[in-house]
Amino acid sequence: MKPFDFGELLARIRVQFRRPASVPASALRCGDLELDLRAREAARGGRSLGLTPKQFAVLEYLARRAGEVVSRGDLAEHVWDENFDPFSNVIDVTIHKVRDRLEAGGAPRMLHTVRGVG
Repeated sequence: MKPFDFGELLARIRVQFRRPASVPASALRCGDLELDLRAREAARGGRSLGLTPKQFAVLEYLARRAGEVVSRGDLAEHVWDENFDPFSNVIDVTIHKVRDRLEAGGAPRMLHTVRGVG
């Protein structure tokens, strides 16, 4: 048996837990937001959002949990890897940029902050 890195094993296990148990849909829809999971593209009201891969991953996670309060810890665990620095503001910055894209052109607010929760 070959030696292995426990960090890599942990990362592979986390990936398996993040995968849905059933066959994944090729698209998600929340109101006028459409996510094409195969093409990794997002559109709101027919307008392409032009998200980065990390922004798309955040929006996909939030869309899958629509109607729920999602904490920073949940986002860090499911979107970033184990090397994520919990004291950085990268989650706040990413959410801000996703909001800017979602609300461009005067579209109504879609992501809401619940202070102290998520």
